[in-house]
Amino acid sequence: MSELPSHLVDINTVLPADLNHLVISQFEKNGKIVVVSIYGDPRWNLTPYVRTHNHRDVIIIFNVKLVNGSLLTDKQNESLLHAAKRFLYVRWKVKAPHSGKYISARTLHNNWGQLRALLNWMVQEGLNYFSDLTAKKCLNYVRYCQTEKSLSRSTQTLNYQIITTYFDLQNHLNDKLPEYPWQNVVPLILAGNSIRINKSSTSGSTEIIPLRLLKIIVQRALDYVEHKADRLLFARDGVAAIRSAEYQQVVLRHKDKYPMGFSSIYESEEVYLQVKTGHRSVPVSNRWLAEYALPDYKELDRDLNRLRTACYIVCAIFSGMRVSELMSLGMGCFLQHRGFDDEEYCWLKGKTYKLEEDPKDAEWMVPPIVGKAIAIAEKLSAPLREKLSNRISCLENLLKSLTMLPKAKEEAVKELSESRKHEHALFMCKKEYIRSQTSAMINCDLKSFTEFSGAITESSDMVGVIDTNKIMIGKPWPLASHQFRRTFAVLVARNLMGDVRYLREHLKHWSIDMTLYYARHEQSYIDDTLLTEILTERDELQTVILERWLSGDAKLSGGTGRRLTNFRGRDDVKVVKDMHEFCRRLGEDVFIRGTGHSWCMCSDSGSDGHCLYDAIKCSYCDDSVIDDTHIQVWRGIREQQIEVLKCPDLGESMWQRCVNHLGEAERILRELGDEPELYSIPERPYSSEVEI
Repeated sequence: MSELPSHLVDINTVLPADLNHLVISQFEKNGKIVVVSIYGDPRWNLTPYVRTHNHRDVIIIFNVKLVNGSLLTDKQNESLLHAAKRFLYVRWKVKAPHSGKYISARTLHNNWGQLRALLNWMVQEGLNYFSDLTAKKCLNYVRYCQTEKSLSRSTQTLNYQIITTYFDLQNHLNDKLPEYPWQNVVPLILAGNSIRINKSSTSGSTEIIPLRLLKIIVQRALDYVEHKADRLLFARDGVAAIRSAEYQQVVLRHKDKYPMGFSSIYESEEVYLQVKTGHRSVPVSNRWLAEYALPDYKELDRDLNRLRTACYIVCAIFSGMRVSELMSLGMGCFLQHRGFDDEEYCWLKGKTYKLEEDPKDAEWMVPPIVGKAIAIAEKLSAPLREKLSNRISCLENLLKSLTMLPKAKEEAVKELSESRKHEHALFMCKKEYIRSQTSAMINCDLKSFTEFSGAITESSDMVGVIDTNKIMIGKPWPLASHQFRRTFAVLVARNLMGDVRYLREHLKHWSIDMTLYYARHEQSYIDDTLLTEILTERDELQTVILERWLSGDAKLSGGTGRRLTNFRGRDDVKVVKDMHEFCRRLGEDVFIRGTGHSWCMCSDSGSDGHCLYDAIKCSYCDDSVIDDTHIQVWRGIREQQIEVLKCPDLGESMWQRCVNHLGEAERILRELGDEPELYSIPERPYSSEVEI
């Protein structure tokens, strides 16, 4: 839930003459309030209210060019500008009509994008007031949006919803809609979206990274973290040392030649010296880089960028953290301490922002490989942190000056406040300023890394894909930061159910430890929402498994598997309106556990656990189901028995055991539709009588 900024007031109580002086954004500096934006400004800077490090420069720009070439701030658009500003102020001040909650500064910024699209259309149609927007004209806007091929259905829905919100807040507005905009139609339906509430999943439209592609991407990331990092960091530090030495020489020669300084086309004399240093150090730097199999600094820079992305990928896929939470990580965020069972666990310490009024300290359990990625990220960002620290010191000294102009002082205060938010960050970059990476920058790097890794989508990867317009066969998978959390939840859920095929080196035992610890731990700093998502994905996987067993003609073995096969073959009519929902409800009364070679349905203490180590016991256990996902395992069990039977010194008891296990394995494979070749069993080994 977002917190209402304390300076916002009831706009209905403000006189028109005072409206332009209303404070929109401010922050506190040394006990004093610094105003950033006021109502009458052509820009509303909402950045002070954005707590996450991966978002910045959240600014509503009113002097934007419209479709007819005019600016919204021009005299001819005055009525629309006034209506837009009043609506946005009210939208922030008043609780949302349906949720009953205050919206965040980022949501307000998003609403501005949706409102701007509407304003463009109104100008195009010659509508100067919202009171001109009848229901008929609103439907014309719908038709216009539907012809815009660049607008997805979800974007269309949001564009229509902003009109609904405008209508809902009309008691606080002057320029009101004349009637309800949609007559008897829901905006979601207008956008062409079908309504399907899936109670078993809260992940919405988030794509799960296909496991084949995930393996390619993560293996490349691990290769950078485990094998390439030291070489790249040594190469970078060597170039830095070469440039530092060259800079000292350049400065000495420059001072001798221009003792009074000089002016040039460069922004400052220091910029000129840095550029000259760069040019003069190239030959020596290239010779140094050649020792590390790098052709030039440009290639080193590309590889360092990939290393940073690799560190991000490792942290994201092995923690399940959101991008905002990863960007909150700072120096010393990797911890190791003993848990309630006296075992030592690894943790990442950061902040969580989701559904929180203020950033909340939180910890996430991670496998040890994440510690290595964090250590590399710390070294990788060290030079930028040093530069940012120097800039902060410079700004602090600058603000002590008594001759500083008010406007310059205000800008310095803003920069200092923003810089301090990022001074300990791990994932940093430098554009105009040194800051944490934004979500857009991270997503751009992720897509580039995916293409570099050769993670090309194949037909087998399209199973379960939601957006088939965006994800296409033959193209790189469009990797995005928000996909990691749900993919992580699915991976851990699969591991909990016994499927340890994917990333097993780092996930197999740790995922179980993590889940048990999260479930048992009552400390407020544990991110328990992650456990909820994992269990939700586990329930969904169980539903899918049950649905496969009950519908269609999936071949099954094991005690319960044979009963299910007999049940499906009965002649009596079985009618289920929604099989998926039926299986979801059925799953509330059963709990499927994976053993690797079967599914265990035992719900009491009847199982002695021996089936985990002796797969053959599952073949006749009343609580087991063996399906086609286990065929390869049972082929392997069959081959093991054959190999043992070939041993020349095999004892009689072992011979009999192998023969029994071979027979059971072949029977199960036949029940699953797999017909193994007949194996000629060797003769029983000779057993001599023992004389007493």
